[in-house]
Amino acid sequence: MKTRLGLTLVAVAVVATAVITFFASNSTNESIFMTDFGPSDSPFVSTAQAGAALSEMDVAKTMRVRVTQSGHNGELVIGSFSRIGFISGANDFLLESLPSEDKKPYYRLIRDSLKQLDQPVTANPTRLDIKIDIFSGDYDLIETLAYDRCSVTDYFVHSVDSRGKIPFLEDGTQSIEFREVTKFSCQSFDLIIED
Repeated sequence: MKTRLGLTLVAVAVVATAVITFFASNSTNESIFMTDFGPSDSPFVSTAQAGAALSEMDVAKTMRVRVTQSGHNGELVIGSFSRIGFISGANDFLLESLPSEDKKPYYRLIRDSLKQLDQPVTANPTRLDIKIDIFSGDYDLIETLAYDRCSVTDYFVHSVDSRGKIPFLEDGTQSIEFREVTKFSCQSFDLIIED
């Protein structure tokens, strides 16, 4: 009974989609809308499933973080961050990952920025320009989140019992993960899309 009802609902959704697409294609509307089935003349095409039918190769899969001390040329490129988070407002965000040896130059910049939190305003505070590149499953660059003149507002390491939660390590053999969180407050944010 459930299978027949499910098949009936799918059939109704497919017929409704075909009818909407037929009427939209015969209208004089010149706009093209992207739908789950590709380009359409109508924005009202829907599917019988939740969410868009996207290929695994088209959606965001990996990220790369590039860090430069403001006013300097040397860029650190780090591929081992696991999570981006947002605190409040467009200019505040956090990066989360597992502490790792590849990030030692990053930790030095974080340490220098944190030292200035307890000091009076300095003439040349350590500010960081951070670019987060988001790549698809086939490693095409989708977008870059560009944060400029960032200060570190907080940095801490904590342990997480990864059983029952999403682990950052792929092998899943470690019962506890040591994670780090770096919180940033930046002067500006820009979304860069390559044409």
